[in-house]
Amino acid sequence: MAARVDTPGLRPVALGRTSRIWLSLLGILVFWGLGAWIYQLTQGLIATGMRDVVSWGLYIFSFAFFVGLSAGGLIMASGAEVFGVKSLRPLAPIGVLTAAACVLVAAMTIIPDLGNPQRVWEIFRYPNWSSPLVWDILIIIVYFAFAVTDLAVMHRWTMEAGKRRRTLRLLAYVGLPTAVLLHSITAWIFGLQISRPWWNTALMAPLFVTSAILSGTALIALVALVAHRFDRFELPRETWTALAALMATALAVDLFLVGSDYVTILWGNVPRERAALDLILPGGSWQWLFWLEWVVGGLVPFVLLVTPRFRIRPAVFALSSVLVMVGVYAFRIELVVGGMIKPLLQLPPGNATGSYRLGQTSFQFQGIYHPTWVEYGIVTALAAFLALLITIGYRWLRSVERAGATA
Repeated sequence: MAARVDTPGLRPVALGRTSRIWLSLLGILVFWGLGAWIYQLTQGLIATGMRDVVSWGLYIFSFAFFVGLSAGGLIMASGAEVFGVKSLRPLAPIGVLTAAACVLVAAMTIIPDLGNPQRVWEIFRYPNWSSPLVWDILIIIVYFAFAVTDLAVMHRWTMEAGKRRRTLRLLAYVGLPTAVLLHSITAWIFGLQISRPWWNTALMAPLFVTSAILSGTALIALVALVAHRFDRFELPRETWTALAALMATALAVDLFLVGSDYVTILWGNVPRERAALDLILPGGSWQWLFWLEWVVGGLVPFVLLVTPRFRIRPAVFALSSVLVMVGVYAFRIELVVGGMIKPLLQLPPGNATGSYRLGQTSFQFQGIYHPTWVEYGIVTALAAFLALLITIGYRWLRSVERAGATA
């Protein structure tokens, strides 16, 4: 008989009515997004709200968000093993599962942004090794392969228990820096662009890694809470306490880093840097991002997570997790839009928009961006596909655990 790994809470599940409705809804959203992508392929990127001035939009800040969810999941899972945090070990399978699913969806998000899917091959055929974009794609491939390998070893019941534990510990020591590197390289895509003062800061990599830990942990908590609600997934009380502490700490550090960047820009008062920040601060045209990040996704969940009588309630914990992810996503929008809408070039006649309509100028001093139904449809489909992967992956974990229990 093969020895078992201590993974409490993993019991077999049945596909009930609620599960069938959930999977059907996700399938409809995926097909809707597929239709939107086909429409974009026939019309070109003109079907999106992106133009020459604002050439990055919903696809890119969704890409950065999915990468963060992925890196955060593996950082939590590997960190629990490396630092011996036993209370978080029961969540390691879910952490690695979400890491693999999120990084796969993140890679898929790049395809519609390129416009023509055949251009993906050009990245490998003519790589520009001085660009962090190429290194980001390579680390995504390595990261996905690593996450799948880690998940397979974690549930390889035929392996001797001691050997499996040693292998998982070795993988954790490799996985932790790999996850940090994944989101650091993604951050350097922004931070190394000297033409964008809003992005060009040494804080970008630590800020991305911190927000990855925050959002990735929130996703794991949300998945565990949903499993608890619909599948009687049980975890020790200390696990929920550790999750709340990790999320609250990461949230405080994340807001501190963002606030430090704000103070640096405001104190220096360089016009080009202030121009981007003024869009986000109260009174700016994109101030709703400030309130989402600092209040809805910052102050409110922080209070809920540090207050014992609130965080012990599953519904409140789930709400905190959702709000945290909303706040992190708001920062991704803030970063991309703020850096794109206020270009450095402010000389007449302005920046070419890439389109022309009779009676309107084809040049702008400031970018304008509003996502179209095509972008919303594709990103919604990608989010639905992510939920589908996690749902199917979770059921696979349960069936593998059942097989291990009867081996």
